[in-house]
Amino acid sequence: MGFWHTRNLVLPLAAACGLTMAAPALPAQQGGIPGPVGGVQQYNVGELPPERSFVISRLSLDEVYDSNVGYAATSGASQADEVTSISGGITLEAVKRNSLFSLVDSTGGLIYDQQTQPNSVVETLNATEKVTLRRWNLLFGENFSYLPNSAFGLGGQGFLGGGTSGLPGLGGGTGLPGIGVGTGFNPYVVPTQTIVSPNVSEISTATVFQAQYAANATSSVSFSGTVGFLHFLGSDLLNSRNVTARFGYDKSFTARDTISFSYMASILDYPSGISGFTSHYVQVGYRRLIKQRLHLSLSAGPVISHFSSQSGQPVAGGANPVSWSTYATLDYQVRNGSVSAQYTHGVSAGSGYLPGSTTDQLSASLTRQISRVWSVGFPVGFARNTSLEQTATTVAPTTTATFNTWYGGASLSRPLGHYSSLRFYYNVSRQTGNTIMCVPGVPCPGSIALTQIGGMTLTWSTRPVPFE
Repeated sequence: MGFWHTRNLVLPLAAACGLTMAAPALPAQQGGIPGPVGGVQQYNVGELPPERSFVISRLSLDEVYDSNVGYAATSGASQADEVTSISGGITLEAVKRNSLFSLVDSTGGLIYDQQTQPNSVVETLNATEKVTLRRWNLLFGENFSYLPNSAFGLGGQGFLGGGTSGLPGLGGGTGLPGIGVGTGFNPYVVPTQTIVSPNVSEISTATVFQAQYAANATSSVSFSGTVGFLHFLGSDLLNSRNVTARFGYDKSFTARDTISFSYMASILDYPSGISGFTSHYVQVGYRRLIKQRLHLSLSAGPVISHFSSQSGQPVAGGANPVSWSTYATLDYQVRNGSVSAQYTHGVSAGSGYLPGSTTDQLSASLTRQISRVWSVGFPVGFARNTSLEQTATTVAPTTTATFNTWYGGASLSRPLGHYSSLRFYYNVSRQTGNTIMCVPGVPCPGSIALTQIGGMTLTWSTRPVPFE
């Protein structure tokens, strides 16, 4: 990306560090302070920090019927198969006087009964360390996953934003409060693929640091740095890496309401040699927080992206286009259930198929306790990726590539004793695309026929084992 692009990222981060370090030290605030609005980690409604250290082991067995395991474009070409998933993992919380270390690890495999697809391994590892020093809140985090396909698929274990279904350790299925939530990083932090691909293994990593300083009882400043990679194995899909730096100022004008102003610089590039781009975000945010009940966050603002010319040719559509970005999330706890929703809009890496894209992603879920032991859940989601005009010549001249992917589902679950659970679920998904060629030599996945998945998950967990 060159020295000048890197300088544009480093200078704002250095300025943020200087402003933060210059803030006067004040006495520590009882109970700490909430994270910054639009920061690297989401606020978890209804989740209390543990009072002591513990470790939990778990084992999950998942049986799924998948009507289109190969992601065929038509129903006539679809192949059905039964998929067995066996996974094991641990959840660890280490509590000290001024810090909390959390780790969620899961290792499993997908076994196809009729061998319509090769058997594969699924691995996720999420770790965070939170440190409180007087007015300082520090966060260190790592999010790693090895997936045999896009997170929107995976033999019925995908749809990570859906809330009631998901990979162990990334958001679903244990039946225990606060278990399996992973790092809870915001969408812009973790590199993800929202265009479903026909069985291409991928590695996704995100390394995060965030520092927040309470200047007084009602205001704080924060800065963060993140580095993310998305790497595809045995494929010509575009590997990508993203480095971001963010500086923010938060001001609470009531005990429940906070406004924020933030600036973020992001460098996105591709190791294959395709030119990447730099984006500058300015956002105004608002958060309403009622602890253990409601969390509403809204952030929006302009984005200025800079594209470099290739071989002396002018950049189509202008080298510095102005667009917009937004992030909104809602979590609402009621007596017998919960409602959650999340929406993001902005530029992204293009999911391996496009050299950058404008991405809209929406996910929502509703859960409801219908009896003393049984509860139901309804997840839905949608993702839209549109190629950028500035990189259109990399795809196909005068062609705007667009992919729409959606899913929906329902689940019925109940606990089995104190530490185990049983869940039945049904998911349906569909993808449409308007082009067959993305980057040179990489055919696009195009449309994917209606895919129906039905299954059952049995999860067994140990009781929390305390340790010092």
